[in-house]
Amino acid sequence: MSFVMAIAGTLYLISAVIVIVSRTSFQGVIWFGIMGSISSLIMLMAGAPDVAMTQFTVGVALVLIVYIMALRKQRRVRMGYISVPSMIENTPSGLRGLEWDVLQHIDEKEGYHVEAIGFRTKEEGMKAVVNHSIDLLCGALTEDDVSRETKGLPYLETSIFLCEDEKIDFVRLKHKTRGATFPEPVFHKKSNYVLVVSRNSEDLIRDLLEGIQDLHESGKIKEIVGRYL
Repeated sequence: MSFVMAIAGTLYLISAVIVIVSRTSFQGVIWFGIMGSISSLIMLMAGAPDVAMTQFTVGVALVLIVYIMALRKQRRVRMGYISVPSMIENTPSGLRGLEWDVLQHIDEKEGYHVEAIGFRTKEEGMKAVVNHSIDLLCGALTEDDVSRETKGLPYLETSIFLCEDEKIDFVRLKHKTRGATFPEPVFHKKSNYVLVVSRNSEDLIRDLLEGIQDLHESGKIKEIVGRYL
């Protein structure tokens, strides 16, 4: 029995350390539950089954449920963006644009705490998604920008054009040719604007897809597009 108690005590200490060093709040909560379960087992082996049962039902199960529900409503989402007029850009009054309005709608529904991080180039932003420095990247990205390590969540149809041997999406073409003379662009193919997310962020992907679906079903996506495009 003393040998089993020693193992349980060691596991308890290990789980306590993992709770402290966990990289995310969700991981910390899960390991907190494991730590509480081990402590219940230790109490049971020590001859206090009533205390062990109370610890497990209140100190583990109930607390875990409350913590997970709270975290779900306060999840920190690190959103990277490439500044593109009409889509998302930083102004004196804060971020604005079509994509920002789309994300704000989803944020109101899910209760995320969004932290915005600007990137100068698409390549820098995509690298940050792959390295998990950010959870989400936007900025008039299309399906062509999605890699094997990332997932693109389509929210709006667009077209890709060839302009001076360059492939360019509708929004960028619109602003590039405004007030300037360019050769006539040639239609290349249909595509979709997407929100780029790490494939490991399954809960964020699910919430974003639900939010995008709600935007289309309610017709709000048309209102947002009308404001900016």
